[in-house]
Amino acid sequence: LQSFLVVSMALWFRSQIIVVVNVFLFISIVLAYLVSSDSIDLLNFVLALTALGTARILNWQKERLTLKTEIYRNVYLITASLLLLFSFNKALPDQFVTLSWTLMAIIFFVLSIWLKNIKYRYLSIFTIIVTAGHLFFIDLANMEVGYRVVAFIGFAIISFGLSLYYTKRIRRN
Repeated sequence: LQSFLVVSMALWFRSQIIVVVNVFLFISIVLAYLVSSDSIDLLNFVLALTALGTARILNWQKERLTLKTEIYRNVYLITASLLLLFSFNKALPDQFVTLSWTLMAIIFFVLSIWLKNIKYRYLSIFTIIVTAGHLFFIDLANMEVGYRVVAFIGFAIISFGLSLYYTKRIRRN
């Protein structure tokens, strides 16, 4: 949670250097945690939500910080996405991982529409691709036939819905 405090200080002092150092510090803390300790579910989610929150603050106050690049925000968003995938994988039983990742992709997609921000749409697409890979390579080997059918129907509905949305959007533009 130090990231929120540091970004607040960066806003107070209008300092880009503090933001840059905070990115490296946050990534270092996350990597050190993932490599050196056992997974703690609450801490996994706190790290992911901190990264998402910091990315939102950086987007909200980018004029005040006079940030000329989006790379710092992108690092936080990518880190948050990967941490959420990791967190749900560790926290939930195996049969609910694909469902949770699918819901996460839907939430990212809704956020992209609500916030009118394409980066969340990219996160949604990335998450649905990872979910599809998990479904095809891991879940299908361990599921019963009935669950396989339900999983494929759910994946087909989501894929069809996303393709309809993009088709209508392309025609409108």
